[in-house]
Amino acid sequence: MHQHRPNPTTIAYVHPRRFHFVAKDIEALGRQVRVKEHRFSSGGAWLLPWDLLRQLGFLLGCKVRGVRDVIAHFAGYHTVLPVFLGFRTHIIIAGSDACAFPGIHYGSFRKPLMRAAMSYSMRGACNLLPVHASLERFANHFSTFGPVQQGYAHFVHGRIAPSTAVPYGFDLDFWSSSANAPDPRTVVCVATGVAPGNAVHYRKGVDLLIEAAALLPDHRFTIIGAEDPNAYRDLPINLRMLGKCTPDQLRQELAAHGIYAQPSVMEGFPNALCEAMLMGCLPVVSSITSMPDIIHDTGQVIHERTARQLANAIGALSALPHDERMRSRRAAQERIRPFTVERRIARLLDLIPKAWT
Repeated sequence: MHQHRPNPTTIAYVHPRRFHFVAKDIEALGRQVRVKEHRFSSGGAWLLPWDLLRQLGFLLGCKVRGVRDVIAHFAGYHTVLPVFLGFRTHIIIAGSDACAFPGIHYGSFRKPLMRAAMSYSMRGACNLLPVHASLERFANHFSTFGPVQQGYAHFVHGRIAPSTAVPYGFDLDFWSSSANAPDPRTVVCVATGVAPGNAVHYRKGVDLLIEAAALLPDHRFTIIGAEDPNAYRDLPINLRMLGKCTPDQLRQELAAHGIYAQPSVMEGFPNALCEAMLMGCLPVVSSITSMPDIIHDTGQVIHERTARQLANAIGALSALPHDERMRSRRAAQERIRPFTVERRIARLLDLIPKAWT
């Protein structure tokens, strides 16, 4: 039970883009404290000097108003000035800021200038708040797209700020399914921003899912989040490629599928996986960072980046007897129920020293 703290102060919240999980944080924090939000990235990399100047103005305004604490989602260029200007900076490490996968052009630590900015920030921050403890250090044995040794503590040399894992939280009322189980031979994956051959295509394992669909013609596959679904040609007849969905549409799609597949090269604490499990989907994930811990024994973990191993894992889940499948479905839901938005926000505020007046 958290004590009531009167007269909340103001917190600055900076981020490169207002992703779904960023918006959730800001909205939930706003119910507890006053939040001054700043989006750092205004366009391409060539606008970096302008973005830094805009942020400088925002932060100086915060200084004048007595703001002392900055929460930053992801480490990056946008975390340099908060540290440099002496704000108590709390950096949420979310995934791309903990890795380098040059083979698919993913991971902030593969860029020398960005790596320098992140290293400076992580050394000077008040604390680091990874969404899962594995992001500090982990071994990549799943793909050859990047080195084996990964994690921000591996890439940043010297002393870094203390780390405390604070997982994402979910709206248990919104992500709730009926007792009726869908066809177990239906498979879904969310890959927002995917396009043929881009970083998302390989990072989310969309290439493996397309091959797995061809190997499992009696299953139906759905991939959600394509930039242009028509850009994909010659897909297996049992695979649908959808564009971006609203939360309500996504909930309906997840409820209509029996299996959620996340054969990713890299993840932090994947929101879509957790939301799918709350909706009763049985999970298939790769053996990377948080995912085996998230699903525990409720699904299948693949250790090799091959379509055959993915297809075998999907087939093993879809072949479960009805009673066992229903037990696993309930276990998957129970696995995520402790991760509430309220618990996450309470933990974030507890970790901000003197965040309340």
